Amino acid sequence: MALAEILGQPLAAAILEKSLARGQMAHAYLFYGDEGVGKETAVRILAAESELRVVEGSPTIKIEQIRMIKQQSSFAQTGPLVWLIRDADNMTVQAANAFLKILEEPNPGVRFFLTTTSLHRMLPTIVSRCQVVPFRAVPEETIRRFLAAKYGQDPDSPKVRLLARMARGSIGRALQYWDGPALERRQKVLDTLVRIPDASYPEILGLSLQWDEERTQVQEDLQLMLGWYRDLAAVKTLGTADLYNPDYADELSKLSKRYSYQALFQIMREISEMQAAVAGNVRPRFVLNRLFLSMKKGAHS
Repeated sequence: MALAEILGQPLAAAILEKSLARGQMAHAYLFYGDEGVGKETAVRILAAESELRVVEGSPTIKIEQIRMIKQQSSFAQTGPLVWLIRDADNMTVQAANAFLKILEEPNPGVRFFLTTTSLHRMLPTIVSRCQVVPFRAVPEETIRRFLAAKYGQDPDSPKVRLLARMARGSIGRALQYWDGPALERRQKVLDTLVRIPDASYPEILGLSLQWDEERTQVQEDLQLMLGWYRDLAAVKTLGTADLYNPDYADELSKLSKRYSYQALFQIMREISEMQAAVAGNVRPRFVLNRLFLSMKKGAHS
C-alpha cells in the first residue's frame, strides 16, 4: 500500500511523499487528527522495511517507558528502528521532559512517530522538534464509497448513509459502527433524548445515576447529543434536509417546536463545555445530571 492510497488524506500523503522523494525524512514526526483517519496506517507504510516497536499511551505514558525507549534505541540495530508512540499527549510531565532529551540527541537509524488527537495537550518543545503532519476528517462521500465497497452495499443505502454521517470523518469509527454495538448505543442515547422533555425530575435524576460513566463512552454519548440538538436547530430553520439523524426525522420535527432557538444553542454550548470537563477530572455523572436538567428545562422555555 502506498501513502497516496490512504483514504481522504491527500495533504498528509503529499507532505510525507515529498520528504521521501528528497531523502529528507525527519527523525521525529507528530501525526495529529481524530481517531481512525489513517495516522497509524501511514506509520506502518513508512516503517514497512524497518523494525517497528509500539508504545501505548493509554491511560498514560510513564517515564519508565521513555527510559526503555532510550535504552533500546542505543543498541546496535540490524536495520532502521521505528518507534510508534500512540496518544503521545498522555505523557506525564516527567516522561515528556525525558523524551525531549531523546529528541535533542537523536540516535542514527532511529525514527519516532508520535500520534495524538489533542495537539494542544502536547509539550510545545516536543512539538517544535517534530515534523508536524495534519490528518484531516475524511469526507463523508469517501466513507460512503469505502463502506459500500467493503461490505458489498449500495453507497446510497440507508445504513451506509447513516453510518458515514455518524462516523464524523473517521474511517475507523465507521468500521466500529458497522461491526460493533454502536448503533444500539446510539438508539439508547437518542431514545433517551426523545423522552427527556416529558420525563419527571426524579426520572431525570435516575437517568444520570444509571448512566455508564466510562469516559470514552460518555464522550461518544455527548457527541451524539450534540448532533441531536444541532438537528433540532436545523429542523426549525431548514426542515429535515441534511440531518445527522435522518431516521429520527419525525421525532425531531415534533420536538423542535418545543424549544426556542436560544434554548437549543444554550444546550449545545453546555454539551461542548461538558465534553471538555469530562476530558478532565470531572465525574461524568455530575455532568450528565446537570445536562439532562438543562435539556428538560429548555424544552419548556
